Amino acid sequence: MYDLAPHNPYTLSLTTPLVAGAGSVGYGVEVARQLGLTSQPPTHGLGALLTRTTTLRPIRTHPQIHETPAGLVLTDEQANPGVRTVRERFAPLWRNWNLPVIVSVAAEHPAELERLLTELEASEAVRGIELALAASEALTPHAAQSLITAARATTPLPLIARLSGEMATMLAIAEAVVAAGADCLALTDGVPAAVASATGYREGLLYGPALHPIVLRQLTALAAAVTVPIIAGGGVTSLAAARALLDAGATAVSLDTVLLTDLRAPAQWGACG
Repeated sequence: MYDLAPHNPYTLSLTTPLVAGAGSVGYGVEVARQLGLTSQPPTHGLGALLTRTTTLRPIRTHPQIHETPAGLVLTDEQANPGVRTVRERFAPLWRNWNLPVIVSVAAEHPAELERLLTELEASEAVRGIELALAASEALTPHAAQSLITAARATTPLPLIARLSGEMATMLAIAEAVVAAGADCLALTDGVPAAVASATGYREGLLYGPALHPIVLRQLTALAAAVTVPIIAGGGVTSLAAARALLDAGATAVSLDTVLLTDLRAPAQWGACG
């Protein structure tokens, strides 16, 4: 077992160290049949599923994926139906799945975050919360700590703080959120990037193999600085890449672009064994 919240009474233990990263499979409902999320015993090879990052109110934009030589650039990625729709439409389905579902959330203010988490508290199907710090504009130790403090006061569920590749003070932020009560850290979002289009440059986040050596360096430093579990991801397209992150100190590995092309990869990798 791979425990992401060893000091939280609610626990968050995974049967494999492979996690579907936030947004990689949406809210899971679109791929539930292909992955066999209701079958027993599970055969998909995943230990948990992180949902698309969700906000208090819907964000109605149109995410687009742009292919580049370095990987995929995702623009307008914060689009989501809002927390109430997630609780009413998707959470009832999660109760019958054979892996824990962790809801990724974003909110720029503590009061907004408290309202969002209160909505999710109404569902027993939610096994953990991931707070996306960059999407919450919490890019300083003080801002990040304020949000984690508010989250910890609102929910007893295992709490994951997702760090970002754009954080110049990553280690200071990591230490601040752990001190505020985060059970686990997640590394990383994509790297800020831009693509050219007919109407000019569009900004987004870069995902894909180019991220792997960057994340590996960040993970090595992070694992030496904190004692909580770490979920590491970015550019994991092979079993060797997943093993490298586990060997560098990650408790679990987050998968993103590989799931867009091959949902069978986690099962084929044999839980990184």
